[in-house]
Amino acid sequence: RESPLSVDEIVRAAIGVADAEGAEALNMRRIAQELGAGTMSLYWHVADKDQLLDLMLDTIYCEDLPVEVTGDWRADLGRVAHRVRENLWRHRWAIDFIGGRPPHGPNTLLLVEQSLATLDAAQVDALEALYILTSVNTYVLGAVLREMQELRGEREEQSSGLSPEQVEAQVAEWRSRLEGSGLFPRLVGLLGQGIDPDAAETRDERFEFGLTCVLDGVAARVESSRGNRPARTHNDP
Repeated sequence: RESPLSVDEIVRAAIGVADAEGAEALNMRRIAQELGAGTMSLYWHVADKDQLLDLMLDTIYCEDLPVEVTGDWRADLGRVAHRVRENLWRHRWAIDFIGGRPPHGPNTLLLVEQSLATLDAAQVDALEALYILTSVNTYVLGAVLREMQELRGEREEQSSGLSPEQVEAQVAEWRSRLEGSGLFPRLVGLLGQGIDPDAAETRDERFEFGLTCVLDGVAARVESSRGNRPARTHNDP
């Protein structure tokens, strides 16, 4: 290799390996092979695999961000939520690590700063803006975690070797057992209407519904905060 390595190049190579082969394939030797470099040369730039993983998460979490701050806080915050979800879907391995790694890398802090900027138009105080942002972010991460669980279920079903008819027969048997227990009348009712709570084709719709509910709640809170502010007088600056 003729050109020197950089931290960014190492991080991008590691992300490429994880995207293609899964996070379990990540090790310094594999990344060095991808870069055409010696394994020990990577340690001049990153201390260890844990630090590399932190840098990878900080990079992918904020791809395609920031979004334009237009003054419509609800639309701007909604776009941030969608971008974060898209980034996590693009790098599906990341959701397994986010809960166990520090969340305050430089790119992530810039995302927090820009997201707080979208709430300037809401005219809420700093603490309330932080709580709003935390609530929206918690919803996005929770929704994507659920979506990844659904995806794993789909993969397990595909790798089971069962035909669609056999899968359908198993679901029917499961539903019959639920019904026979008498403990799940509402769930059985949903299944009886042909509603699949994990259906891939409704995934975007379900995410949008939940995000709308969160933003509706935030909007109600914002209006309530405005209504509780003391009225200005002609003597106020």
